[in-house]
Amino acid sequence: MTSRDRIVSIVMLSLSLTIPVIAEEPEAADPWAPVRVLLGEWQGSGSGFGGKSEVRHTYEFVLQDQFIHSTTQAKFQTKEDGTSGEIHEDQGFFSFDSDRGKIVFRQFLSEGFVNTYVLEDPEPDGGALVFTSETTEGAGGMAARLTFSFDEKDSYRLVLELASPGKDFFECQTLEMERVTGD
Repeated sequence: MTSRDRIVSIVMLSLSLTIPVIAEEPEAADPWAPVRVLLGEWQGSGSGFGGKSEVRHTYEFVLQDQFIHSTTQAKFQTKEDGTSGEIHEDQGFFSFDSDRGKIVFRQFLSEGFVNTYVLEDPEPDGGALVFTSETTEGAGGMAARLTFSFDEKDSYRLVLELASPGKDFFECQTLEMERVTGD
């Protein structure tokens, strides 16, 4: 190898070390994937504690797509004694807690309760989402669990379960929801 060949080799080696290697980084998993199915507007009916109700839910990204805002309004039927049925409302925010790698749902209810739920590990086939309360405010230590079961992309059953301190969960409300708008 001549001196010239060595110099060309050294220059080529130097250049190859300074040119950044362009490698495709694997695409980060979508942290919202488990709950994206909820996005949109839903209507349906409820039954259980409080009687029968007509229910509306909405779920939409807010604050530069950093959170999902949820709203609920349930109108309960007039009671047998003729008194007007109650109206339940709640609002909440789903967030992705990157420290824990978990979706958290904070729910503010018209009855004055505040619940903070954490999404348990979702089923791989997307069949159900189970949120178990981590904390409750104003509920006397009761725990809550929300289970969203999807038979199809455009319908779900939501079961609310409650548990007194030290007791097992019991079913409180069941909602049957159908998509009005959204994906």
